[in-house]
Amino acid sequence: MADHPATHHSGALLVVGGYGVVGAQAARLLRQRDPGLRLLIGGRNPERAAKFAESIGARALAVDVGRPAPLGALDERPAAVLGAVSDRWGHLVADAMRLGIPVADIHRAADADVLDVSVAAARERPTSPVLLAGSWFAGLAALMAAAAVRELGAADRVDVVVLVSSDDRVGPDSWGFADRLAWPYHPMREGRRALAQPMTEARRARCADGAERPAALVGTLEQTTLPVTLGVPTVETRMALQSPASLRAMVALKRSGALRALTRPALRPVRSALLERPGAGDFAGLTVTARGSGRTVRVDLLDPRGQAHLSAVGAAWAAEQVLGAGLPPGVSFPEQSAHPKADFDLLRQSLVQVRTAGFTRAP
Repeated sequence: MADHPATHHSGALLVVGGYGVVGAQAARLLRQRDPGLRLLIGGRNPERAAKFAESIGARALAVDVGRPAPLGALDERPAAVLGAVSDRWGHLVADAMRLGIPVADIHRAADADVLDVSVAAARERPTSPVLLAGSWFAGLAALMAAAAVRELGAADRVDVVVLVSSDDRVGPDSWGFADRLAWPYHPMREGRRALAQPMTEARRARCADGAERPAALVGTLEQTTLPVTLGVPTVETRMALQSPASLRAMVALKRSGALRALTRPALRPVRSALLERPGAGDFAGLTVTARGSGRTVRVDLLDPRGQAHLSAVGAAWAAEQVLGAGLPPGVSFPEQSAHPKADFDLLRQSLVQVRTAGFTRAP
């Protein structure tokens, strides 16, 4: 696992979606960590990009990820790209690979998304890093798992419990995973790929705030990658909502078939009203528990500023990785570049509450 990069970088970082809920917070955090960093704020809305860019001493660029070559027309070549917006068609990542620009993507989280990038990488044969940081909270779930597994040496099982709130402030892409709640996914169970249904197998789980709540399975990227990258036979991720009644309602929607029905384009307004409403703000948390060799270690992250801020911390970490010189060319995932001491330092510096248990030495 590579060392964490320094917080002073040469060259410009392009944050695509940099004026969105997560992208803007990530850009501000990167500015705080490196006041001299040249930031480019890109997106399809030049006015919003320019207004936000001016507020943090950055430059705005028009970047439309819906176009086949979104980076090709830029008048300035960035040193690296952070994709903080849904790159549904994969144009941004593919163009970065084609041009040899290091890129980090925080939204590709489904099995099919990773497959698309892997096929594109086989075609483009990238000469620069392609960091897929789409596990929960922009890679933080994978980083905490890497820290826990490293402490054990090897783990038989990793359990991830994410605590979110339907009252939290999120952007339109943050609840985009609502589409995935309707369809099965393929986690690793005892070393074999299994078929699992999201919003099932609900059970009580300890959350990052210390409370127990019902939590149900959800399909996430770390369940696809951690068994391979860290050699963990079983990885399961569950989601808990601060209101247990809200989780029970989502489980009922899944059982009734309503979640699948809501994926129909004609019902998009209904789905948005039910599952994608941004709130005023709430806290969010993450608990990662690893077990092996008769030991259990746990990491709790609790962020009073909510899931968007926690994701922004992960996004800032990913941006610093592709800006540095530590990543190899080609596709990789956050857990492969974890450096627990520096990663925990970043979290604490970002005012995320960090608690650990079972570690022989506090990270």
